[in-house]
Amino acid sequence: MKISVNDAKHRVPSDDTPLLNRDFILVTLTSFIFFFNYHSFILLPLRIEELGGSESTIGFIMGAASMATILTTPSVGILIDKWGKKWFLLAGGLLMSVTSLPFAFLDSLGFAFPALRVLHGAALSLCFVSAGTLIADVSSPAKRSQAIGLFGLFSVINFALAPYVGKKIIEAYGFGDLFVFDFIFGSSAFIAALFIREPEPLPGGNKPGSSYKGVLFRRGVFAAAFALMVAGTGFVSAITFVPVFARRIGVNSFELFFITYTAAIIAVRLIGGWIPDKFGKKRSSVPALFLFAISIIAIGYSSGTSGLILAGVFFGLGHGLFYPAIYALVIDLTPEADRGKAVSICSVAFTFGGMLGVFIYGVIAEVWGFRLMFDIAGSVCVVGFLAFAFTGKESEGAGSRLSER
Repeated sequence: MKISVNDAKHRVPSDDTPLLNRDFILVTLTSFIFFFNYHSFILLPLRIEELGGSESTIGFIMGAASMATILTTPSVGILIDKWGKKWFLLAGGLLMSVTSLPFAFLDSLGFAFPALRVLHGAALSLCFVSAGTLIADVSSPAKRSQAIGLFGLFSVINFALAPYVGKKIIEAYGFGDLFVFDFIFGSSAFIAALFIREPEPLPGGNKPGSSYKGVLFRRGVFAAAFALMVAGTGFVSAITFVPVFARRIGVNSFELFFITYTAAIIAVRLIGGWIPDKFGKKRSSVPALFLFAISIIAIGYSSGTSGLILAGVFFGLGHGLFYPAIYALVIDLTPEADRGKAVSICSVAFTFGGMLGVFIYGVIAEVWGFRLMFDIAGSVCVVGFLAFAFTGKESEGAGSRLSER
């Protein structure tokens, strides 16, 4: 059947809609390409260090993207609830691609590095919020957690794939060619997004939604957002500093951490992705958050390749289960008219935590060392685990649809 860019919008999926439907595949493909580009910048700290930057400099430059995401995401959440998601997804893919190219021509640290990372953060906001909300719109409500987990899996794969491919390109040609490749490959995200059909809202779905404050303080949403914020402090810091930490302990194959982390996520989401929908999203998230926190502490005690691999496995198992479950929980607790705001709240919470973590922990690593940094990062995540365990709210059931009540 011929696919037209101008296909009419179709109705929101029902409980019996196939998990791997046409638009689910297109949204997931667009996100996959975007995140390959974005996660290839996991290697940027090595370039910064090569140009003479310290741990705190790395933290500042990498954290600039998080700051921009935090500042732009609330507006994106409001706009996509009002105007739709597809065109913001297109804009995010295009912006990320265009702003990758200038790095190929930068041979000294200066204002351009954090400025371009700010634009990366804005692109992430556009793509992540619009794609994350679209996935909820094009997926069966009864399989929402599984859909979000599978969608996220193809983004998370790039934590292993992008650094691995990027490292090979750097070894063969240099950093400049990696950034040119990012520009060319990343542009295809724009093309894929053109063919997405955005569903029409449910009857009554055009009614005005709540304010951000109203969404945030719905029962259960705040606790979930807090858990994501605390998890973000550990997650972003871990993926930012593992490449540098690995070199410090004599492990040149730092990508093995990301490969095992990704393999663990693939396993838990393919084999156990149905668990939160069946047994409860909060109930599934709590032990996963604890495992995630312990894995961050374990990174600091790694003294070789095997230690990093083991930490990567637990890091992936924990993150692979709690992250989609908490997102699905927040969507379940939020009416359809406010989904964009709900997803943006989750994104801001996780990204804000990541920004704080990478700024603060970069200084701690520079002054007191990586082991203390990972100890503190993991301990803070334990606090988040306890807070969510005692204050979080379970959704009313798999595929609950508050918007229809």
